[in-house]
Amino acid sequence: MEHFTLEEWRKYVKNELSEPERELYEDHLYLCDHCLEVYLEAMDEEENSMPAMAGEDEFTNLIMAQITGGIPEEAAREHKELSNKESWFERLFPIAFASFMLIGGLVTMCREKNK
Repeated sequence: MEHFTLEEWRKYVKNELSEPERELYEDHLYLCDHCLEVYLEAMDEEENSMPAMAGEDEFTNLIMAQITGGIPEEAAREHKELSNKESWFERLFPIAFASFMLIGGLVTMCREKNK
């Protein structure tokens, strides 16, 4: 099997290849574990070569404040009611299922015992 070099994967990561070449590389990734490792290495290099964002913490805090502060009260109430309903279902379903299985097992045992 022919493998692509790290430099070729760098071109792929930087989107410097034509569409047919990109498809060829993508198809190759499904078949070749070695090239997948080289591709991941190229991705790590590209990520590390990007400039750091100034004020990243402030930016994150600003976005989170907009997200949490931007929800209308009605939508927040609906979300809370929905999550309460989900939690009741999530709590009661396993109990109901286990009870059903237990009763079914007891009925089966009684039938076999009475035969």
